[in-house]
Amino acid sequence: MKSIKIIKESIIEINKQLKKKDKIVYDKKFQILGKKSKLDSFIIVNLFIAIDERDRKLTGKQINLLSEDFLEDGFKRKYTINDLEKDLNKRIR
Repeated sequence: MKSIKIIKESIIEINKQLKKKDKIVYDKKFQILGKKSKLDSFIIVNLFIAIDERDRKLTGKQINLLSEDFLEDGFKRKYTINDLEKDLNKRIR
């Protein structure tokens, strides 16, 4: 459950910087990466940094969601908010 809160708060933070048409919608099926994603790479990186920073403040642990494996494989497939929640849950245990 902690991961959901971290992601939602990070989305709110990022959305403050975006135009209405570019806003991230908290929906498990929302594509962060993939053919149907409307996010550019700058927004994606900022979202992941916001999540990393928020998690570090809450847990005191440093995580890195943007690993080399993610960057190599992430752009080859669909990656949704649901996938992000699963990845974050794995790292914050």
